[in-house]
Amino acid sequence: MEEFITSLLVSAASEMGDKTQLLVLAFAAQAPLAVVTSGVIGGLLTTNLLAAFIGTGIGMTLPLAPIKAAAGVLFLVFAGWTLWGPSDCEAEDGHECRGQLQSPLAVASAFFVAELGDKTQLCALTLAARYQSFLPVWLGSSAGMIIAISLAIGVGHFVGSKIPETTLKWLSASVFAVFGIITLVTALQGL
Repeated sequence: MEEFITSLLVSAASEMGDKTQLLVLAFAAQAPLAVVTSGVIGGLLTTNLLAAFIGTGIGMTLPLAPIKAAAGVLFLVFAGWTLWGPSDCEAEDGHECRGQLQSPLAVASAFFVAELGDKTQLCALTLAARYQSFLPVWLGSSAGMIIAISLAIGVGHFVGSKIPETTLKWLSASVFAVFGIITLVTALQGL
């Protein structure tokens, strides 16, 4: 149960203010809800499946204490990345973030590509390696992302693209930092 809850909370936090959340917000402001929702769910289940599968394999071949320590450091890096990393849509003119995709497969593909190597996917991979547990991490990560993405879909549909990104980034970074510190302390106790 710890694996599921941790994966849910970390994934939800990591998705707040992330490029895929902004991408979904833009889709929801322009495309039918059913198209956006089904496409995003397909894309996020696939990316989390890939991350949990790879992370579980890594976790079974490496000692647990160094994995936990690395996971703690990564969570702290994600906190910093969330606060001070480049904004995913600032450098663009906004048109790439506001595509006219009208099919669930197109939305799923855009979501999948945007999520590859993203901090949310790296979190799922890290948690799967840390816990060496595929199914709870996959389900928890997917549920967490669904929660965060649901907010973007709702906001995108009802109020367009106006969302307090700074507030979301600080909340997300705080959750990362807390998980990073807890994970590092746990890892150091295990050495």
